Amino acid sequence: MGKWTRRAFIATGGLVGTGLVVGVAGIAYVNKAIKKYSGKGMGEGASLNAWVRIAPDNTITMAVPRSEMGQGVYTALPMLLAEELEVDMNQIEIVHPQPESPYANTFFLDPNPRKAYASYSPMQTVAAFLPVVGTGGSTSVKDLYDHLREMGATARAALIAAAAEQWGVTAADCYAESAHVINKKTKEKLTYGSLAEAASKVELDFDPKLKDQKDFKLLGKRVQRLDIPEKVTGTAEFGIDARRDGMLIAAVRHASYVGGTVNGINNIEEVEQMKGVKKVVMLENGLGAAVVADNTWRAKNAALALDFDETGNSLEGVSSSDISKMLGDIIADDSQMIGTPEAHGDVSAALSGDAKAIEASYEVPYLAHCTMEPLNCTMVINGDKAEVWVGHQGGSSVRDAVNAVTGIEKENIHVNILYLGGGFGRRIEVDFVKKAAMVAKQMPGTPIQLVFTREEDMKNGMYRPGVASKFRGAIGADGMIDAWENKMALQSVTHSFMNRVMPAMAESPANDPQTAEGAVELPYGRNNVSVQFGQLDLPALQVGNWRSVGASQNGFFSESFMDEMAHAAGQDPYEFRKKHIEKSDLPDAPRFLAALNKVADMASWSTPLPEGKHRGISILKSFGSIVAQVAEISQTGDKQFSIDKVHCVIDCGRIVNPDTIEAQMQSGIIYGLTAALYGEITLDDGQVVQQNFPQYEMVRMNTAPTVAVHIMEVDEYPGGVGEPATPPAAPALTNAIFAATGDRVRSLPLNKLGYTFV
Repeated sequence: MGKWTRRAFIATGGLVGTGLVVGVAGIAYVNKAIKKYSGKGMGEGASLNAWVRIAPDNTITMAVPRSEMGQGVYTALPMLLAEELEVDMNQIEIVHPQPESPYANTFFLDPNPRKAYASYSPMQTVAAFLPVVGTGGSTSVKDLYDHLREMGATARAALIAAAAEQWGVTAADCYAESAHVINKKTKEKLTYGSLAEAASKVELDFDPKLKDQKDFKLLGKRVQRLDIPEKVTGTAEFGIDARRDGMLIAAVRHASYVGGTVNGINNIEEVEQMKGVKKVVMLENGLGAAVVADNTWRAKNAALALDFDETGNSLEGVSSSDISKMLGDIIADDSQMIGTPEAHGDVSAALSGDAKAIEASYEVPYLAHCTMEPLNCTMVINGDKAEVWVGHQGGSSVRDAVNAVTGIEKENIHVNILYLGGGFGRRIEVDFVKKAAMVAKQMPGTPIQLVFTREEDMKNGMYRPGVASKFRGAIGADGMIDAWENKMALQSVTHSFMNRVMPAMAESPANDPQTAEGAVELPYGRNNVSVQFGQLDLPALQVGNWRSVGASQNGFFSESFMDEMAHAAGQDPYEFRKKHIEKSDLPDAPRFLAALNKVADMASWSTPLPEGKHRGISILKSFGSIVAQVAEISQTGDKQFSIDKVHCVIDCGRIVNPDTIEAQMQSGIIYGLTAALYGEITLDDGQVVQQNFPQYEMVRMNTAPTVAVHIMEVDEYPGGVGEPATPPAAPALTNAIFAATGDRVRSLPLNKLGYTFV
């Protein structure tokens, strides 16, 4: 499974009309399946095509098979190609291709993938073979960092070879610049477009050398994002903006109880007589109903008027306090610990010794994603063909979902991935796509845009799970951690998600690697460690991927308890962490230490703050990147604070676009603080209490802190940046609150505990 070869490059490129088509595979499975893509959308008359087309007019069209949801992927990935191909960013036109084999995200199913393309884990191989084409897990740059650079370098070499032959000189006498090949001696220029046909026939007998970092013109530099102009002018097309001739709107309504069943509708005829209403469609499997009308307002009001004959389920009568007790009971029963992702030494012996045990129990609630753009999907079905317009994180999942509902062959399903008004893991789900397909197949030939109101989304989400975690620890005579025990209880996100989206690949909850993110492989040297978890079975209450997944709660748990251990040892929280990182034998320990020291330096940790001001510290690695944060707060009342500033340091390895990294750090911190301050989904008698933003508050401008970001310069393979800033935000804040008040925060959200923020 080595990197793709010269032969693979030649096999995946070819002459189409008079243009050069460059396609790159990366692994054997993709090489074998390389002809199994359509090239739809890559230009008029274009045929099979993997990544790049260079047309005679020098137009460079690049396939970017990752969804743009604000994280900057429509700029970062073209930068990788442009750096080696020697083209300017403004010379590239972006196309989101169909979800086909060459575009598989081979890191998508593996949260701990092996580095680059040197060796593939079984899950990476599966992702390529299916193929799984999606955006999530902060994997886009990690998956394509070498892949796109090698593609650009090989295409450049072929173009130079074609020019050298035309001029009767050697390749060494030529160089590439701004989509031209230039003769060093004569300064004569040829456009890439004029060389495309000849270059497509070139067989290289060498692998072009990739640039050294010192020679980068784009990578590591601040580059203006390609998606910004059309978002500023309002011409950007998000899913909700899709408009087709004759399109109707479908508003969905679910059962009153979470996971309940709608058996029938008592007033269909009455609702269908309402103004603008075209049809009431019962959704399959008792999932609810949709009202199709000539505009959103009429569809929504008609859906609210439906009189359901419905039944509840196992959650009827269940409230959040009941779930909290269930989680506690699992932790208290060792027989329910189904997974042990980390264990070394003898924790029981260490805790039963002379050292005083430190105990702490933490809990976080269920959380909704609350994407700003409401969930929506537009679809038209014509006979044995379907076309979809949707902002979604997984093109292959969209195609598979439509196929499952309609039976239409996958090659006859055209997926148009539009901009996403926020994803956060919610738009990798397929429930809203399937429901759109259920309606569209009842109205063949009519484009249908199915929309969830905010209330329907919030009450029927795939939530981040509620989680409980109990720690026991002990400090040795040397002031260092001698024992660290962590027992967790929660619903398995991976198990729940895979059962919905890829049931054939679903495994036991005991095999859920996301459960332990942020709880294992911490950077601290500890003599005896045990991390275990147990499964809460509540299938009616569905859980899913929420920005930073398991690390979002485990970062709060682990870094809060680390602070508690420092306090028990009578040591400064920063110095305590520093000593334990210095003791660590993890390969990344020096990188952790550098990030921790840098954030402490940014915050002037050793300098006392003015009266009334306090700070807290945290550090965590997730999605391949290390993020350290210091939160500075001011106490303005008994339980009233302002969050003044968050210092943030990220080590994400090699840098692509620092502007995007900085923006994602700011975004992730605000998302994490929103959850810490306000976020919770609660149940009362089996029904979700929160319905809209008045009951699910966001961090607003007057509450948001200033965020100072430093990006470490580290020559290592890139990590992700979309999610790693979220997990450290809550513990940095709550550790600062402890510094201010002496009160330890062990549950979230903070407003439920009486804290207010101004």
